[in-house]
Amino acid sequence: MTSGSGARGRLRAVGDLHVGYEENRAVVERTRPGSDDDRLLVAGVVAETVAGIRWALRTLAGRIRRVVRVPGDHELWTHPRDPVALRGVARYERLFETCREPGVTTPEDPWPVWEGEGEGGPAVWCGTDRTVEWHRRFRVATMVYGHLHIPRTTWHEGVRFEEVPVGCPREWRRRTGPPGRPRRILPPPSPEEASP
Repeated sequence: MTSGSGARGRLRAVGDLHVGYEENRAVVERTRPGSDDDRLLVAGVVAETVAGIRWALRTLAGRIRRVVRVPGDHELWTHPRDPVALRGVARYERLFETCREPGVTTPEDPWPVWEGEGEGGPAVWCGTDRTVEWHRRFRVATMVYGHLHIPRTTWHEGVRFEEVPVGCPREWRRRTGPPGRPRRILPPPSPEEASP
């Protein structure tokens, strides 16, 4: 995630976009970088269909200098509404091809390294029981994840964990503040900025 010496960009993150909902598509359409040097991590489900994933990633990659993508569980399912009826390894490979079309980095690519302000390093993977202790095994500044649809910051063994979901409209309508505002990951935010 090289940003260059003296870069003022930020590494931000958002997840669980679920662009199958019209309201969430509007969230993606409103997403803009804070500066030309910003990067974006996209964690968790973007869409249940290949076309939805393609649209969202093209939209984001067309505006943001670099987008890094870690897929969610729904994308690996073959949804009945998806005309792309691939299953198993074939679906997995199509998912990563879809990410690469607009130049989005995936866990299958060499890990990007953040060299801007703040501490960073390679920490791109999909969560499984096999990765549960990777925040201890690797030098990790912040773990970014989606899936639970509960925006929050927690600390475990000295590592900041950021859940960064948009979630489903029925969930985010109950929250204060606008949905889908990418959270600042690096450089680390002040305590006021870190609050969802």
